[in-house]
Amino acid sequence: MTTFWTWASIVGLSATPNLVLGPSAAVGLGIAAHYSPWVLVPVIAAASYFEGLVVAWIAAESTRIGFISRWVARLRTPRSVAIANSWGVWGGLFLGCALVGQEPILVALRWLGVDMRRIWLPLAISNAVYAVIYYAVVWFGLHQVANV
Repeated sequence: MTTFWTWASIVGLSATPNLVLGPSAAVGLGIAAHYSPWVLVPVIAAASYFEGLVVAWIAAESTRIGFISRWVARLRTPRSVAIANSWGVWGGLFLGCALVGQEPILVALRWLGVDMRRIWLPLAISNAVYAVIYYAVVWFGLHQVANV
C-alpha cells in the first residue's frame, strides 16, 4: 500500500501549481523512492497536463459568470490581444510557464479567446519538456547536496 500512496502523492503534487513547486516536489519524492526516471517523468508530465486541461476548461467556463465576463471584456484590449497573437500559444506555454507557471498563462489564453484546439498540443509538449527540466534540476541539486 505504500507504493500506492507514494504514486498518489507524486500525481497530486504534479497537479499542483508550478509556482508552489508541486512538480519539483513530486520529482524529489520520486527520486527518494528510487523510481526510474523513465516512469517518473511521464507520470509527472501527464498529471500536469491533465491539471492544465482542467484549469483551461474552468477558465473558459468562468466567463459565463456575469461580472467575470464583463471584467474579461475590459481586459481584452487591442494591446493584450496583440501580445497574445504575437507570442502565440507556443510562446505563452513555454516562456510564460517559465516565468509565471502554466495556470495563469492558460487562464489568460482562454480569457483572450484562444480555443482549446490550439492549446492541447503545446500544453502536452510544454509539460513534457518541463517535467524533464524539473527532473534534471532536482537530480542535480540533490547530487550537489550529497557531495557537500
